[in-house]
Amino acid sequence: MAATATATTTAMEGIEATAAATTTEAAAGQSAAIPEKYMHKNRLQEFAVRTQKKLPIYNVEREGEYHHPKFRCTVEVGGQKFSSTGSFSRKKEAEQDAARVAYEILAPIEEGDVNKEVFGLIDQDVVFCKSILYEFAVKTKTARPSYSEDCLKEPFTMFVGSVVFDGNTYTGESASNKKDAQQNAARAVIKSILATGGPDHVAPASQDESSSLGVQEHSIVPAVGTSANPSAKAVSGSKKRKGRVGGADVNGTMVAKEH
Repeated sequence: MAATATATTTAMEGIEATAAATTTEAAAGQSAAIPEKYMHKNRLQEFAVRTQKKLPIYNVEREGEYHHPKFRCTVEVGGQKFSSTGSFSRKKEAEQDAARVAYEILAPIEEGDVNKEVFGLIDQDVVFCKSILYEFAVKTKTARPSYSEDCLKEPFTMFVGSVVFDGNTYTGESASNKKDAQQNAARAVIKSILATGGPDHVAPASQDESSSLGVQEHSIVPAVGTSANPSAKAVSGSKKRKGRVGGADVNGTMVAKEH
């Protein structure tokens, strides 16, 4: 249990650091003062710091006539290179565009990695699942989960839990007691949300391992502690970042479509 709590603490610290870096009043004030097109380098640098990567390295190439130059930029982040979508009349504009391309490709990948970690946590121990789902319902203003259990007496007594959440019914794996059966049902809901998006996109699902991660509208994160009290847990709901999947050119450099 101590190992689970430690891992849970790590996951929460990562989410809290991400939220702090993007939602502080200072950052909001800066965003209002600086035009959006000049914010991409700042975002990419914050991303590099947050994910413990080397700071971005920009390489600007000049092309065109001497009296009418154009500039292209390539930025390297975490061993990957990303190119601007075209040529620009100013170096700074080329750098900003390359930073935008890099961030829009890398940010969704980071978010997916966080949810993979949460998958691992709830597989190790289901003790958090009911509390996580309860706090998620509070956070998203969804009706509280409603649980029920069926008793299976052959060949020996087992319980199968079901939960109604956001108008859908989910069934978990069987367990030797009602408490664990309810936790397994809650885990089925959490995995479905992580795999398919927020509660508006959740499909009823039994407890299985076949789901794959996508870009999430809500990130469900266990809080610190081992208490089953819902008030001692936390669930973080964050709007999904609109990322764009880029392709690779013949040199292995990532590119994205121009806005």
